Amino acid sequence: MFRPTSTARSGGFVSFALLMLLLPTLRAQQPPAPAGQAGAPPEGRGGQPAAPAPKPLVPVATNTVNAHPDTYYGQGVTITASVEQILSKSAFAVDQRRVGGPPPGKPTDVLVLVPTLQSPVDPKSYVTVMGELVKFDPAEVAKKAKDYKLDLPQDVIAKYTGRPAMIATSVITEKFVDLAKRLPPPMTADEEALSKIMKQLPPAVTALRAAVDGTKLEDANKNAAVLRQGFTDIEAFWKPKKAEPTQMARDARVKMESIQAAIASGKWEDAKTAAGTIQQACGNCHNVYRERFDDGSFRIKTSR
Repeated sequence: MFRPTSTARSGGFVSFALLMLLLPTLRAQQPPAPAGQAGAPPEGRGGQPAAPAPKPLVPVATNTVNAHPDTYYGQGVTITASVEQILSKSAFAVDQRRVGGPPPGKPTDVLVLVPTLQSPVDPKSYVTVMGELVKFDPAEVAKKAKDYKLDLPQDVIAKYTGRPAMIATSVITEKFVDLAKRLPPPMTADEEALSKIMKQLPPAVTALRAAVDGTKLEDANKNAAVLRQGFTDIEAFWKPKKAEPTQMARDARVKMESIQAAIASGKWEDAKTAAGTIQQACGNCHNVYRERFDDGSFRIKTSR
């Protein structure tokens, strides 16, 4: 009769606690209800169809994956197991050992590739890894993780070719630290200055659109002034650094001046049309010159 070791019990606790920790996030990520159900948005407004619900991660054991790999290829899975061997800076093997060890000639470990690994895992520690299970092949990995450079030695590649491997997006330790999460560097003085300006813009854009929709003169003037000043400040920020974002900010400022003129003239339809383009102008610059990290924060994109 199998009796779980202390490590297995620890792993079970980690899995359960991790599930409790992730439940609110998983619920928050669920898509809107389909049309016709309670809470569904009305159709006919030009919106895109709701994305299909993401498939839930399947909890599996390493020996199960090795016994029936075809069942899990292409699926998102989660494995809680011990780190058996460090194979490179971005790869390691995990295994769940039972009393008596694996059957002779039957491997039970699983290769884990972590393109975004930020800190090394501790050998023999217990981790929970999450990601897509694939049949290991360097060419297949290159297709699925395009920015990832496989750093395995040739003998390791030969050992795992054709066997189950996970391309992991999370590596969570027993202390619930995700070693694959890409966190931002500390803010520089420039970052702090730009962030202070940027934080004023989204609520002002939302308030401006609501104000022009409702022809509320005072609110429209107030938020248009906030946005005009914000774009003026962003233009001044970028001017000594880069020409393209400077021009983007200048164009947005000029657009705001035209919105202010339309509001002053009572041309609410003109103001409404122009206000609808401001958020897109912000997004165009943001997508090119701002970099989003896994904690939701942004930094200036240094590669541009």
